[in-house]
Amino acid sequence: MGKPYKSAVIGLGRVGSSYPTTNMPRTHAGVYKVNSGTSLVSGVDRDALARMAFSERWGNDIPVYSSVSEMLLKVQPDIISVCAHPLDLQEIVEECMQSPPRLFFLEKPVFSNPDNAHQLSLKINSVPSAINYQRCWDPAHSRFFEQINASGTTLAVRVIYNNGLFNYASHLIALLIRYFGSVLRVTKLGNEIFDVSAKDSSPSFVLEFEPGFEAVFQGLDSLPYDMLELEVVTTSGVYALKSTGCRRRIDTPAEGAFYPNYTHLIEAPYSEPDAQVEGMTQAVDNIVNFLDGKTTELSCDLNLGLNVFDVLWKVKTL
Repeated sequence: MGKPYKSAVIGLGRVGSSYPTTNMPRTHAGVYKVNSGTSLVSGVDRDALARMAFSERWGNDIPVYSSVSEMLLKVQPDIISVCAHPLDLQEIVEECMQSPPRLFFLEKPVFSNPDNAHQLSLKINSVPSAINYQRCWDPAHSRFFEQINASGTTLAVRVIYNNGLFNYASHLIALLIRYFGSVLRVTKLGNEIFDVSAKDSSPSFVLEFEPGFEAVFQGLDSLPYDMLELEVVTTSGVYALKSTGCRRRIDTPAEGAFYPNYTHLIEAPYSEPDAQVEGMTQAVDNIVNFLDGKTTELSCDLNLGLNVFDVLWKVKTL
């Protein structure tokens, strides 16, 4: 099928349509509007105010519908973004499978419990699906982790975060799995007990990764500011993501920096400027290239999403 690929957004809330945008698209609707390989052909939401806001922002020429079934009577999208709570997402995907798209672009966390994950996987069947852990597509994050992997042996990882296990911590879990492989063991850190039905909290835990190192996650829900910081200790130095990934820093060893005959870490120059985290634009570029047959890989697909959820659920039910 020729481009542009017809794209629809189901769920017209913040990430679907209304999130404030400055230098780059940060919503599914916004990125479909600016990508030459896609055409935004419809929006779907049960909320009349959300539909009205969508039309005001993206144009009255783009049809809006109150249900998936109503949309599918009028248009058959090639790409469907689903930006909904996991329980609603499963129902939406089931409706879409009456006339399935060529690809789903699903907003994280996608799954709410193991049964939900299993059922959704069965419903999606063979339709390729990308999961919006946007840091997996962010070019600066990709270069940062590729540099880590090329620099030496990773010995330890430390993460400090707030704003929820499924919200903030999940992004770094996705990146660590993508670049370091499987999680072999999940261990509780501290004596916290969590209600699995409660809202998203920020527990502390340890993940053991396939290469043999441990990643310690320290959750701090009481902070009055956003926190998502990572340090990767390697044999060649310490690599750090700061300010939720907007700043990247490297400390490398230098002999005699402070005392003769001792080797300490000093800050090394980093070639890239500090900037907002990207990912949405690159995700849709990846999706278009995938549909064009120019690549066989989605940088964050359903399988990676399932692996992330497996870790999240183990942490939550420790």
